[in-house]
Amino acid sequence: MSEPRATYRLQLGPDLTFAGAAALVGYLADLGVSHLYLSPILTARPGSTHGYDVADPATVSAVLGGEDGLRALAATARAAGLGLVADLVPNHVGTGWDTPLWRELLRSGPAGPSGRVFDVDWRTPLPGAAEKVVVPALGDQYGEVLARDELQVVEEDGEYRVAYFDHRFPLRAESQDAVARAGGPEALRTPPHVHALLEQQHYRLVHWRAAQELVNYRRFFSIDELAAVRVEDPEVFATTHGTVLRLVADGVLDGLRVDHPDGLRDPARYFARLAEATGGVWTVAEKILAPDEALRDWAVAGTTGYEFTNQVLGLFVDPAAEPVLDALDEELGGTADWEFAAWKGRNDVLDGELRPDVRRLARLLWPVVQEHLDLRDVGDEHLTDALVDLLQELPVYRAYVDPDTGEATDADRALLDRAVAAASATYAERAPLHAFLGRLLAGEAGRDAATLEVLGRFPQVASATMAKGVEDTAFYRFRRLLAVNEVGGEPGRLGLAPGAFHAAQAARQERTPAGMVTTATHDTKRGEDTRLRMAALSELPGRFAEVARALAPGAPHPQVATLVVQTLVGVWPLTGDPGAVRERLQAYLVKAQREEKQQTSWRDPDEAYEAATARFADRVLDDPPGALAALAGDCAEIAMVSGLAQVLLRCTVPGVPDTYQGTEGWDLSLVDPDNRRPVDFPARRALLAALDAQPPDPAALWASRADGRVKTWVLSRALRARAGGSYTPLPASGPLADHVVAFARGGDLVTVAPRLAGAVTAGATRPATGGTWAGTAVVLPAGTWTDLLTGETRGGGEAPRDEVLAALPVALLRRG
Repeated sequence: MSEPRATYRLQLGPDLTFAGAAALVGYLADLGVSHLYLSPILTARPGSTHGYDVADPATVSAVLGGEDGLRALAATARAAGLGLVADLVPNHVGTGWDTPLWRELLRSGPAGPSGRVFDVDWRTPLPGAAEKVVVPALGDQYGEVLARDELQVVEEDGEYRVAYFDHRFPLRAESQDAVARAGGPEALRTPPHVHALLEQQHYRLVHWRAAQELVNYRRFFSIDELAAVRVEDPEVFATTHGTVLRLVADGVLDGLRVDHPDGLRDPARYFARLAEATGGVWTVAEKILAPDEALRDWAVAGTTGYEFTNQVLGLFVDPAAEPVLDALDEELGGTADWEFAAWKGRNDVLDGELRPDVRRLARLLWPVVQEHLDLRDVGDEHLTDALVDLLQELPVYRAYVDPDTGEATDADRALLDRAVAAASATYAERAPLHAFLGRLLAGEAGRDAATLEVLGRFPQVASATMAKGVEDTAFYRFRRLLAVNEVGGEPGRLGLAPGAFHAAQAARQERTPAGMVTTATHDTKRGEDTRLRMAALSELPGRFAEVARALAPGAPHPQVATLVVQTLVGVWPLTGDPGAVRERLQAYLVKAQREEKQQTSWRDPDEAYEAATARFADRVLDDPPGALAALAGDCAEIAMVSGLAQVLLRCTVPGVPDTYQGTEGWDLSLVDPDNRRPVDFPARRALLAALDAQPPDPAALWASRADGRVKTWVLSRALRARAGGSYTPLPASGPLADHVVAFARGGDLVTVAPRLAGAVTAGATRPATGGTWAGTAVVLPAGTWTDLLTGETRGGGEAPRDEVLAALPVALLRRG
């Protein structure tokens, strides 16, 4: 099949298998998509709820239906004219007994078949652990666990293993024979015997808390249960990609979405190899671009679209609110300085959960420095500090200097120069080291194997630093306006003017017209309509400040008040009791505050503080202030206008629009796992069928907007009308011209959408349609135009907005 026209993301799992997806094919074809976009399809760790913790890349998940089930799904999709896109996870696999490659690593060590698969520091400085994998699996100090007889040798499935509660660890072949000669496990029940046996293995079991100091394998960010693989090795690539490549070759899969390529040693070579192996099948990269960063020249169609998420969001954030939001944030104990918040987040994770990765880099760097006589007297701690200085100053995920040749682009050099200058301005005493590191990382300080090893590893640590320090830390701390704290976003910037939005779309049309565009994924920090409700606070900042100030005295910390208020505005039910969201809100507050890593954290949870936060949220829900309820209601009204605009823009700008499962209606979800809740597909199927059987009266549809049917209507009509070709912004005039986003695609399709609807509707006191737009017009190209949403027809030239938007706040016009 050709490249996708539109995708629909399905989050597979026990509640939605391949067979369940096959049952949705007819509905999704009717909705207007061309491809089902599947979460990871390979065998994941038992109990996985998302599939990104792949346990066996050689097999298709039996939980989902196995390879036969996948092939049946592909056949069903093909019969309906649809294809399949699958999520590919090349960076890591899960640790533990259920991962055959990991099991073999522990069994056979560096010389075994898995020795080259995983990225292990076999020269770990931990005494007695050379040539061993340090496994942080114990719940207490090793000696205590051993003394309590919690480590036992057992016989299972015809072999001997070490058991620790539900964990299992293999024994090397020589130890299998030794246990048999000793008479079996019963002869090895005492702690000294178990200890002696463990000392002979290719792994060292340690307390889980020791991971922050001792772990010696590269992980997915800082997750001990996900171990990185050396996919840059052709044999490892073949081992971990063989099944997916076979499925592509057989025509089962028509496209790939590649997860976290920034964790790879050499993304450019990886994508080139993948393109060659797949014959150039449509592929997109989950590359998180900063607002001013361009996608590198990789063999991909584009990114997965986070940059569009933030571009379109910018249309619905009012920058005029910044002084009010800054003052409120400062008053409630926050900081309006986003750059510092991001820097501090990176600093904290480098000093904590990513410390083993930095220390490994420093150990590799030390012998390199010895070859440079002007720096050779430096100690490893000084080197560690210098590395941290640079890592915490990088404003993007990483540079892409070729790790095999040391070749750097101008963009790479500029990025590294910026980091060196910033680091030296803060830590002048280490300026010579910073300058040297800048040269080394740009390939200008030697290209021997040891130097290139440091050059190749530094970007991998940098990407983890950005992901954990900014996305998973600073985004939860910086609470000025939570809506803009989104993957790939820049929370220090508020709003995006229509001209900048148009320029970004024109650039996509020129560079990556077949890349993905999206507004909700399994990784976004909140649902697409939740985000817009929270963005609407920028149009009502005074009322937001009033509510937050009133509630702050009762919160365990004033910042908790702004967190709760913004979140409640995002999920407040359109009808019914706001307490219905209690359980979801409480779960989110725990996650948000643990990710914040200030009063509580995943590593050291403060249950008393979390309970105080829960009590505060309960009080707000049990007796919500009238001002909060009114604010949430008005933000919801604004967001429904913005939500239709967002859907229409996503489906008609250049790129392949992706719809996240269930977002055909209003999407009021929070961060994962809330956004992976089961979807009521029968209800959505029935709703679409009813809309198709009897096209609704547009005005009546808008009048009942709270039920979400209008969003399904706009989405389905826009997907079916999907057009390509040139991207041409259309001018608007009149008093509300700044609130118009309009453009033509290929000359035959025109999109007209509002922005900052709160100013148009005076909060929520005026309608978003009809006479509110009097005096404002958009200029249509010549011809006869029919609105695919309302059926109304008009000629080209100046079109009054109060006529174009008489029944709905958006318009989709086709010529002819």
